[in-house]
Amino acid sequence: MKYCVCPSYIWTYPDIHDYPCSSQSAELLALRRGYATFQLHIYETIGESICVRTEGFESEIYKIIPIPVEGCPGITKQLPHFPERKAPFSVGDCLMPIIDCADCAEESTGLYFAILIPESSPECIRGSVVFSDGKDTLSVPVCIRVSSASVPPELLNIGMGCDFIHMAEYHHIDNREDFIKTQSQYMSLLRRQHQNMIYLHGPRAHFKDGKWEFEHTRFNSFAKKALDMGFEKLLIHGVGFRRAWDAPDIMWRDLNLLTLEGYKFLDAYLTSLRENLRRQGWLDKDIFYLGLCDEPNEENSLTYRALASVVRKIIPEIKLYDATSGAPIYGSLDIWIPRADEYEKHKDIFDYYNDRGDEVWHYVCLYPREDGYINRFLDIPLLATRYLFWGNYRYSLTGYIHWTVNCYQNNCDPFKESCTRHVNAGSVSILPPGDDKLIYPGTDGNGWISLRLENHRESAEEYAMLKIISQKNKALSDSICEEVFKSFSDVEFDAEKFAAVRERLIREYEKYEMAL
Repeated sequence: MKYCVCPSYIWTYPDIHDYPCSSQSAELLALRRGYATFQLHIYETIGESICVRTEGFESEIYKIIPIPVEGCPGITKQLPHFPERKAPFSVGDCLMPIIDCADCAEESTGLYFAILIPESSPECIRGSVVFSDGKDTLSVPVCIRVSSASVPPELLNIGMGCDFIHMAEYHHIDNREDFIKTQSQYMSLLRRQHQNMIYLHGPRAHFKDGKWEFEHTRFNSFAKKALDMGFEKLLIHGVGFRRAWDAPDIMWRDLNLLTLEGYKFLDAYLTSLRENLRRQGWLDKDIFYLGLCDEPNEENSLTYRALASVVRKIIPEIKLYDATSGAPIYGSLDIWIPRADEYEKHKDIFDYYNDRGDEVWHYVCLYPREDGYINRFLDIPLLATRYLFWGNYRYSLTGYIHWTVNCYQNNCDPFKESCTRHVNAGSVSILPPGDDKLIYPGTDGNGWISLRLENHRESAEEYAMLKIISQKNKALSDSICEEVFKSFSDVEFDAEKFAAVRERLIREYEKYEMAL
């Protein structure tokens, strides 16, 4: 039996046993109230299972489930790391919780350790991971240097869609009690990675006796639950949609929202929503944001601007947001969310919005896909996921959204397929591997986190450290960031260089945390 220890920000593969940044021990630096994390790659085993335990510390232990990457759709020219490997291959992304035993895989078995560091921890934690395949028993030395600083406060707005319908389907949930339990577990996984915003649908609408009626019970129940769990902002899905990318009209069901009947619906819907938010004490608290129509473009830009004016007239207290890029919808939004590559292409426009007091966030989806742009796909380096929130710091972008963490497509098994067919506004795409999931449907009604979700968590913490340092010494925080992140298409993929910069970041943050 053989093994190697790998950092949590690189991919490991079932068929590869040699990694440039691997070692025979775990040497870690961690923040108080944060996690110390690493991977253990085990190969050439004899038995049918591996028994594992920790000595000197307690740890969450996960078996790393390899996910197949059957292709690299969307990449038409190969660059270094894009893709990282030629498909097909499998990559270790899904983390299945275990207690003390994991079934041995044919080529190798991966384990992931997440050690929560208490506030009162000593400066150094020493221990070991002991594991056996029934014949051999090996011990991995673990040394955790504990920073004097604690995990920083949540300073970044993060919102990723969680599809509770797909959740229920894949967990075979058929009753309300189990639905609520599993929903809560998924939401807790999002809070684990510092997600502070969550999407919800607006009140249910019914047309009865010649007038619109709206039911707010489930809307209010979910909103209260989310706020109780620590979500600070709730993103109401768009009031309208487009039927096709080249369609100028914005619809709600079969209603064109700029017709008289469309206006009557909007007036009734938004007036009812406004009054409900007022009754709940939410209207003036900057909690709810309202989408208009996702990803406006040149074809529907005039309609979009007109719709924004109508909405502002009826419910002026609520901020408007949408994922948008270079479309000419000037003045329509309070929160502008360009795609990462589109932000860089139209930086002057979005910086103008920022300077005049609007917020600017960013997003990724199945694009950007080429020219070295980072994203959260399975066929590019895991560090590409880690750097997404470094981009927020680099460009003073105060939020990030993504369309989903679990929208498993077309009843495909997320453990067997990662490049699935996706339909949006009449456009059919084959998704890049992993775009539709950061949480996998596990057993017993529980979602299983991924390595990418864990790297989101640590990226959010690194963003916050950079922001806190910048309050006292912006030149210093800028220089730390630029060592590894220069733009969304120019980042450092050398894991050892990233480790050195991360250590520098934590050590500098220690000096500035005291000023909080």
